[in-house]
Amino acid sequence: MAETKTTQLWSGPRPTARLGETELQHLADVVPQIVWMCTPSGANIYFNQRWVDYTGMTLTESYGEGWNKPFHAEDQANASQAWNQAVQTGQPYQVESRIRASNGTYRWFLMRGERFKETDGRTTRWIGTCTDIHDLKLAEQLLLRSEKLAAVGRMASSVAHEINNPLAAITNLLYLAKSSDDLSSVRSYVGQAEAELNRVTHITRQSLGFYRESTNPTLSSVQRLLEAAVELLQARIAAKQANIELRWGDDVQLTVVSGELIQVFANLLVNSLEAIPFKGTVKIRTSRAFDHRNQTQSFRVTIADNGSGIEDHLRPQLFEPFFTTKDNTGAGLGLWVSKQILDKHRGTIQLRSRQQGSHTGTVVRITFHSETPIAPDPVGGVGPDANQGDLIVV
Repeated sequence: MAETKTTQLWSGPRPTARLGETELQHLADVVPQIVWMCTPSGANIYFNQRWVDYTGMTLTESYGEGWNKPFHAEDQANASQAWNQAVQTGQPYQVESRIRASNGTYRWFLMRGERFKETDGRTTRWIGTCTDIHDLKLAEQLLLRSEKLAAVGRMASSVAHEINNPLAAITNLLYLAKSSDDLSSVRSYVGQAEAELNRVTHITRQSLGFYRESTNPTLSSVQRLLEAAVELLQARIAAKQANIELRWGDDVQLTVVSGELIQVFANLLVNSLEAIPFKGTVKIRTSRAFDHRNQTQSFRVTIADNGSGIEDHLRPQLFEPFFTTKDNTGAGLGLWVSKQILDKHRGTIQLRSRQQGSHTGTVVRITFHSETPIAPDPVGGVGPDANQGDLIVV
């Protein structure tokens, strides 16, 4: 039997973790993040030198409540809400905000903090960091803009397919009308052509209405947005001869950027259409629910398919940028962008999938709470059983 050898890295006495105040101060100043400390109530009692160098504020100006001054005006309320929730629940504090530099410019920071508890369990202070993520945020915005442009291209392609069918019908009907000597037949052909033309008009008006470049949220019917997404994908649905089952609860209206939500619904529907077999089924449901954790009403949109499902080890990566299960046919941005949009609308997305058993497929559920502000600049026999399979909440 071969002898097992181990490498001994340190033969002396175990180093002590106790550091003096001067050493701790030097350690805090060396790390690349801003380091801070607050009382349980939120009053600042410590910043490292990087805070002073970045903000230009003195420690005297920063202590107490002064730390909130360099926060961007649009981010102060969100940061305050996140902090109050952390203090009330004892959960870690985490928020992204813009902080003003000494030269007047703003950069994005990720702020994280955790409670420091004494041996008796009392929280005596909060300790945390601010990490510069500005360059990451800029890259994220470029990705979002790129995917939005790609989404416009996909939408244009869908509209072109939808318009092409009635235009071909109009051409044939006009030819028949010109070739016929029977007045009643001519009138019938013209009437059918007019109906097809009205369909073209409806598609173009709807597309212009929903996809006109606008960042202004409006009160919109979620049912109408879902119907618009289904209508825009009629060519794909017809090609797959898919069975789209719609079942609506109350027609809830939310203040949203309608074009962005249609993009989310369309992304999810495309994924289902690509996963289901020929003549497969996609079910779309809306329903109200009560969130017992937050004691608030919520509204759910569920999209379920009887497709092939998603492998277990792939699910945690589904909402990461550039991750795709479609080999060379997907950019890997659809679900990531959908999550960004839902985050903006304070919505959550859940996913459950199954590859084995009598019912395979994927269920996606989007939840909007009763009050769904805009953040600053899937069922019944199809798909997995509601009580089984993994659930991803993001």
